[in-house]
Amino acid sequence: MGTLPGQIFAFMTSQPGSVIYHILLVSSIAFAMQSAFNHWRSSDFPQARRTMIGLGILLIVNLLMFIVSWMGWQQLLNMEIMLPSLDRAFVLLCLVWVIWLWAFPEPSRVADSIAALLSLIIISLAVLSLADVKSITQNSFNSTLQDSLWQYASIGLILIGVVLLLFRRPSGWGNGVAFLVLAFIGHVLYLGSDRSSGDFPGAVRLAYVAAYPLLLTLSQRFPSPAGKPLTLKQEPSRVERRRYSTDPKTFHALLDLAAETNTS
Repeated sequence: MGTLPGQIFAFMTSQPGSVIYHILLVSSIAFAMQSAFNHWRSSDFPQARRTMIGLGILLIVNLLMFIVSWMGWQQLLNMEIMLPSLDRAFVLLCLVWVIWLWAFPEPSRVADSIAALLSLIIISLAVLSLADVKSITQNSFNSTLQDSLWQYASIGLILIGVVLLLFRRPSGWGNGVAFLVLAFIGHVLYLGSDRSSGDFPGAVRLAYVAAYPLLLTLSQRFPSPAGKPLTLKQEPSRVERRRYSTDPKTFHALLDLAAETNTS
């Protein structure tokens, strides 16, 4: 653990490192949400609204995990007992909505229902995992069967997400694949590492810190609204109207002059 990657992994799995990890994820989601909100406000596209919903769910989950991590750091909660299981469930839950965001930008009742059902199942499993006293009371949660099951479930969901993106190829699908590939590498590296000690997966956390900024590209998948170019074209038309418009007094004077000419 004397190498630089080992030191980074050790910090990411420490109590202050857990707090910073969730702060980084929340920041990435918040910036992505602000960009999506600006796009939605200027375009009112249904895709932008769906992006807002998905990012909002991710933000809520990450804020909850940040609060739990902070409370564990302040010794308000037993971090070693509660947080390891919740951490794995949080990763899996967020993967569901990340895949939903990239694979289904258009309204889809089937996709929405499946994402909601999977979320309820994961939340239920997270609650049940806290009843696994044998796992949560061990000195190293990383070496438990429960941890392995969470990791394989995450890898399986990642592979399903990649297949969905390659099959459907929605706008921006390449960035979605890049996100999932980074996540896949993190989980595989963690499973192949020494898991005899520790409660949190350092390689997995580092992979998601690298992947979450890709959420900023979600709002760039669709064309910007055409409202601004139209307003720029309207300005010259108003200038042209002012240039060639005729004053009423001048118009009547010309009519009088024409009448006098005809009379003479």
